[in-house]
Amino acid sequence: MEKRFEYVIKVNGEVVWRGLNPKEKYWELKRENPNKEVAIAWRTKEKVLVC
Repeated sequence: MEKRFEYVIKVNGEVVWRGLNPKEKYWELKRENPNKEVAIAWRTKEKVLVC
C-alpha cells in the first residue's frame, strides 16, 4: 500500500523527523530545542499543509 501522507517536524525550518505519529516526538524536540521554532507539517503527495 502506498503512503499517501506523512507528518514532518521542522526545527528552525529544517526537517528533522518524518513519520505518522508526531505527538510524542514533537514534545521531545521542543524540550531539546527550547529557543528554536519547532513546527509540525502534514506532507501529502501534492503539497505541504502547515498545521
